[in-house]
Amino acid sequence: MPDLHQENKVFSVSAIRDIFSGLLDVLYPRHCFACDKSLHEEKNTYVCESCLEIMEATKAKRCIKCGLKLGPGITSSSKGCHECKNTNLGFEKSFFVSDNIEPAKTLIHQFKYKKHMCLATPLGSLLINLLHQKIIGEIDTVVPVPLHWKKKQERGFNQSELMARKISRKLSIPISTNNLFRAKNTLSQTQLSRTQRQKNVKGAFEVKNPEMFYQKNILLVDDVLTTGMTASECAKSLKNAGTNRVFLVALARSKM
Repeated sequence: MPDLHQENKVFSVSAIRDIFSGLLDVLYPRHCFACDKSLHEEKNTYVCESCLEIMEATKAKRCIKCGLKLGPGITSSSKGCHECKNTNLGFEKSFFVSDNIEPAKTLIHQFKYKKHMCLATPLGSLLINLLHQKIIGEIDTVVPVPLHWKKKQERGFNQSELMARKISRKLSIPISTNNLFRAKNTLSQTQLSRTQRQKNVKGAFEVKNPEMFYQKNILLVDDVLTTGMTASECAKSLKNAGTNRVFLVALARSKM
């Protein structure tokens, strides 16, 4: 015989939750962080379905190595495309949800600089959906691109780490958040040329305990890749520690 008391209790909790959620929508209407569309009639909490569909529909033909969008008739091999084949990138392959255009650009800005940490959930889900189609079975450990402790203290969080944690939990893959660390508090890469970026991050990353990564396949997680110098330097440090292969996944691929 069904437990009516228990069923009523569950119903009451559900009803109270729905009422509370409805009141919050009235007092603090939810809007998409990318396009500002009202989310009142949507199931999504932070990003509207249209913006998510735009990002997930960006199935561009990309370079296997650096992820650059390739034009008609342009190909890439395991050594890279015309842009990166002569560049010593430390990672084997890279995967991206979108180019660094709207709505991805605004969402990343809101997440990273406006400190809306709640966006780690929908953005992390986009990375997870991408990985489901790619290399899940090959990954042993998830590693976020680290911030220097001073930068992390200043910002309050590491956006790559938040997304990496989402990936780790959802896909049941171990995560390492402090074995690879940034030993140098480097300048921001934003205003630097490719050559300057390379010099800026050279030797910036170290591994505390190499045995933790020995012969492992690592998934490096970042938000945006432009020249790839930061992610490449991370990958080289991981390789020096004895890792097997390093893959990169990021939200967006930008171009200088």
